Amino acid sequence: MRRSTAALAAGAAVALALAGCTGSADPDGTPSPAPTATAPTAGPGVADVNATPREDLADGGVLRQAVGALPTQWNPLHVGGTAETFTQVRGPMSVTNFDTDAEGVLTPNTNFLLGVEEASADGRQVVTLHLNPEAVWNDGDPITWEDYAATVAACNGQQPEFQCATGLFSAVDTVTQGETAFDVVVTFATPFPDWPALLGTVLPADGVADAETFNTGWLDHPEEWFTGPFALADLDTDQQVATLVPNERWWGPEPVLDEIRYRAVAPEATATAFANNEIDVFDIGADPNAYQLAGQVPGAEVRRAGGVDWRQLTFNSTAGPLTDLAVRQAIVRALDRQAIAAASLAGLPEELQRALNNHIFMAGQAGYEDNEGDFAHDPARAAAELDAAGWVLDETTGVRERDGEPLTVRFTVFTGISASETEGQLVQAQLREVGIDVRLDHVPESAFNDTLNNGDFEIVAFSWFGSAFPLLGLGNIYGDPATTPLNYARLAIPGLDDLIGQIATETDRTTRLDLADQADELIWEGVHTLPLYQRPQLVAAVSDLANVGAPGLSSPAPRTGASWRSSPRPSGVSLPVRRPSPRDVDLSARCHPAGAGPPGDAAAATLSPAAPGSARPGPRRRRAPAPPGRSPGPAAPGPWCRSGGAGHGARAGPR
Repeated sequence: MRRSTAALAAGAAVALALAGCTGSADPDGTPSPAPTATAPTAGPGVADVNATPREDLADGGVLRQAVGALPTQWNPLHVGGTAETFTQVRGPMSVTNFDTDAEGVLTPNTNFLLGVEEASADGRQVVTLHLNPEAVWNDGDPITWEDYAATVAACNGQQPEFQCATGLFSAVDTVTQGETAFDVVVTFATPFPDWPALLGTVLPADGVADAETFNTGWLDHPEEWFTGPFALADLDTDQQVATLVPNERWWGPEPVLDEIRYRAVAPEATATAFANNEIDVFDIGADPNAYQLAGQVPGAEVRRAGGVDWRQLTFNSTAGPLTDLAVRQAIVRALDRQAIAAASLAGLPEELQRALNNHIFMAGQAGYEDNEGDFAHDPARAAAELDAAGWVLDETTGVRERDGEPLTVRFTVFTGISASETEGQLVQAQLREVGIDVRLDHVPESAFNDTLNNGDFEIVAFSWFGSAFPLLGLGNIYGDPATTPLNYARLAIPGLDDLIGQIATETDRTTRLDLADQADELIWEGVHTLPLYQRPQLVAAVSDLANVGAPGLSSPAPRTGASWRSSPRPSGVSLPVRRPSPRDVDLSARCHPAGAGPPGDAAAATLSPAAPGSARPGPRRRRAPAPPGRSPGPAAPGPWCRSGGAGHGARAGPR
C-alpha cells in the first residue's frame, strides 16, 4: 500500500531514530527483522509511564530492580556480553550518546554528545560527532576521537581474534580527528543511514587495546573503563545483588536516587516478588496469570504500550507442498489470524488481541502500513485456489489430494511453549476446514536452533524481537538465502534483494520508508512469513511511581528517572511524593536499543523520603569515590539503559 503524504511526513521525522539494530527470534514469540514498536493507533499509547516533571519529584531513595542474571562479561560489544539483563545493569554506567522519545526519535544526549553533522564526500557518508569535552572515563581520562577509532578497529572484522558481537563496524572506512580531539569524523565506505546504531556508544581505547584485553579483560568489572551518572559500589555474588551509587566523577545533572540495587531473580518468580513487595516494577509480558496477579496487588497498576516483539509463522519454501506458492498463499487466506491473536492473548485486555499486518514495522510505528490487502481471511477463496492448483478434495477423508498425494503439511510445535502449542492447534483446525491436513510435530524447546538452522520444519511459529532499528538488518531475514543463514524460509523473492540494497543505502527518510513499504508487499506476495500479532508491553508498577512503566521506544525508567511526587525540584525526573502505603518503592527498568538514552535532560530515578506510614525511609546517599587527583563533580541524571551496541544481528530462540 502506498503511503499517504501525511504519513510520509511523519515517517521522515522518525526514520533516523528507528534506524539500526535488527531483531531477535524466539520460539515462544520471536526471530525477525527488528520491527520497533510503538502502540497501535486504536490500542495502547506509545508510552505509559505516569510522566511527571522533575520539579514534582523527591530526592533520595533506593531503586530495587529484578534482572535475570548479573553480568559475567562486562564488555557490551563482546559476544558474551549482549544479554539484555547485562545491559540493564551496565546502562547507568555507560556512554549513551542519544536520547529517545516515545516514537523512537533520537536526539543527542548532551552529557556525552553536543551535536552531530552529516555530509557526503565523493559518494561516501561522513558523520562528525562533537563530543562534550567534560565527558570522562572513571579513571579521569577524557572521552575523545581515539576511543571511537579504537572501538571501530576492534570490531570492524579485520581482526577476527576480537570476539565482537556485531560485524556492522565493517561499514566504517575511517575514523579521524576533526578540529579538536573532541570532534570525531567517521567516514563510511558507502551511504549508511543507520549509523546511530554504531555510534550510540563507545568503549575506552585502553579497554580494547588488544584481543586479550577485549575478550577477557572485562570478565571482572573494570571500574576505570566505565562512565556515567552511577558507579558500581558493591557486587555481592553470594546474594546476587549489584549495588550502584551516584558517581562522584560525573559531570552532568545530579542523579536523584541514592542507590540502584539489581538482584538476580528467576523470570517466573518476578510476579511473586512484586506481590511480596520485593520489587516495585516488573515486565508482565503476555502472561495472563501475571497480569491477573498484578491487578490484585494493592497500590499497584498495569501500564501498557505497544510491544517490540511479534509472533509469526515461517514457511519452509523448500519443504513438501510448501514449495508451491499457490499452497502457501491459500494457507494464508485460510487462516483467521484475529482468532489466533485472541486465543494466544486470552486473559489480557481484548483491545490488545489483534492481528499484525506488516512484516517490518510494528503497529503505530512510523513506517507502518496495513499491507494485508489481498491476503485477508477468506477460506472460500483459499479453497478455490487449491481447486485451481489441482488439489481435489476427497469427500471421504476431508483432505485434498493431487496425483494421489494428500495435501499434508507439518507444523512444528515446541513442547512446553504455550504460544507454540496454541498456534499449532488453531492452525490445524482452521486449515482442516479447507482440506489441508496438518500434522503437529512436537520437538523439545532445546531443539529450537537446530530446527531452524537445519530447516527441519515445514511451518513453524516463533517470535521476532524488535529493536529501534527495523531496517538495518532487513537483509538478514529476507535476503538471498544463499548468503543469509537467517532466512529460515529459504525463499528468494524476485526483486526483494534489490529493494533491500536500496533501503540499506538510502539516506532520504521518506524514500526509505516507501521502499520498505514496497518490500513488505513483496514479502506478503511471496509468503515468506505470516505475521500473527504484536505482543503488548505490559508493566506492573506501584501506582504512585512516576516516569516508569511501559516506555514503548522511549528511554526507560532509570534513564529518565522515576520517583514519588514531592516538593519542587530544579529539573529532571524522579519518584512522586511517597503516600502512606504498605509497599516500599522501586522499579525495574527495561533495556533500550543501542545508543538510545534518556529524553530531555535525562534525569534520574529516585525515591522520596519515607512518608508517614511507609515501610522504611530512603537511605542516605552514598557516592562512589573520586579517583586521586580528581575532585567530585555534580551528580547525574538517572541510570540509562543501553543495549550495548551489540544487538545488530537477529537472534533466534524458543520463547
